[in-house]
Amino acid sequence: MADRKTVTRQTFIGEKGIALIERRCLEMGHLFHPRRVDHGIDGHIDLVDPDSRAVLNMTLLVQSKAQDRRFSGETDDGFHYLCDQRDLDHWLSGNSPVILVFSHPGSDEAWWVEVKAAFPDAVSRATRRVDIDKHTQRFDRDAAQALLRLAMSRTTGLYLRPAPITEVLTTNLLPVIEMPSTVHLAPTVFADYRAAGDALEAQGRRESGWILRDKLVLSFRDLRDSPLRVLCDGDPERHETREWADSDDLDTQHRFADLLSRTVQDSYPELRWHKNRKHMHFRATSHLGPRKAGRGHGSRGRTVFGPHYSKSDPQRVGYYHHAALRTRFRRLDGVWYCQLEPDYCFTTDGYTEYPFADRLLAGIKRLDRHPAVRGWTRVWANYLRQEADLFTEARPVQFGELATMTVERGIDDRWWGPAPSGAAPEDDQDPSAGGQESLDAVLAVADADTQDLLSLLQEGESGESDDGAPRRRSPGSKARSAGLRTPRQGRASGARRGR
Repeated sequence: MADRKTVTRQTFIGEKGIALIERRCLEMGHLFHPRRVDHGIDGHIDLVDPDSRAVLNMTLLVQSKAQDRRFSGETDDGFHYLCDQRDLDHWLSGNSPVILVFSHPGSDEAWWVEVKAAFPDAVSRATRRVDIDKHTQRFDRDAAQALLRLAMSRTTGLYLRPAPITEVLTTNLLPVIEMPSTVHLAPTVFADYRAAGDALEAQGRRESGWILRDKLVLSFRDLRDSPLRVLCDGDPERHETREWADSDDLDTQHRFADLLSRTVQDSYPELRWHKNRKHMHFRATSHLGPRKAGRGHGSRGRTVFGPHYSKSDPQRVGYYHHAALRTRFRRLDGVWYCQLEPDYCFTTDGYTEYPFADRLLAGIKRLDRHPAVRGWTRVWANYLRQEADLFTEARPVQFGELATMTVERGIDDRWWGPAPSGAAPEDDQDPSAGGQESLDAVLAVADADTQDLLSLLQEGESGESDDGAPRRRSPGSKARSAGLRTPRQGRASGARRGR
């Protein structure tokens, strides 16, 4: 028999919710009219005078929220609901009252709230959360008078909103658009990664892209035909990736996120995992010369590895910088994303961590601003998205463009002026007494030229030399301290920090 069209379970629940609203309105003595086309409003109530039965030419708009499962945080006393921003804007923009009716059709229960009363100010609207008291907000015949009072507005007239200013915001979320179709797992006797790694090295191999959890080894690779077979203590199993990717079980989600993370770390030979810093960073080049990466849409690329020269001897390398990245995989609205957090790493020889790395990090974080973070985020997004060529294999996990969102709230740039004096944010203040002096003293002892440190933030604007390496400070020039506070150029008229 040919496949037939079916009706989803949620459709039945929604229709039962509408039917429950209509029945309750009749019990109150009012008339409910469902809409054939739903754009955030499921219908309206025509209010009727309880004594004369006259139709009052007053209406309430209704949006139904019907579920057969419990609402968020639901107890015997109440629950809460998080409104979609577009719906909330729609409900608040008109001149007719809008009520939300929450229901469990299966148990014949319903509750209600008026939207403008639930969101009276900007603070409450920003939360998008409405709280329901199940004892006082029942949607039954006792609500009839409350609906009448709600429709009798204190003022009359039509309010038209001004034209909205929309903005497109770019996030630091990189969507996963492709991943292996199967997850392989098998029992293992190894309880920690060190022992499992030693077993692999005994076979003359160093493999990654696998995890250990609950006496199981898991990987996107086929455990039967890979070096990982040595970790198995039983027959491997195959599972559809979607079973893991779409699971609502938090432990399964954490396992899958860990597997994605380790697989990505293994997919870029130019990157090295730093166990102590918990980030990936670019490896040193074989000749310890500069390396550039990240060219693409929205970025000209940057120097992701390069030398920085001593302050006392401009011909001697003081330290090397490596562009670094912290990642976190998370699922939002059914889509897996890689959250990008740019970082920095400093070494003495391309591998050994620089003794004053923490001080350099403290200095650069103090100077870091939105343009620098945005630039490095685009560099990493372009790098992770690079396509395979004749010399590289296709990566098992592939990414799309940085996620963007259009918001219906914006500020005209002409309204921005200079910030008031003394308006420096708290995170720019050094919490320790004499912090500036101590930083300068440490950098002086380290014989570090911090002029090149600034090039990590300014490269692509004015800090990049023609060959792609950070600019050297000319001998005798005055070095700029990593701890020196810069003028608030980003707060001047016409400019602003990232929203």
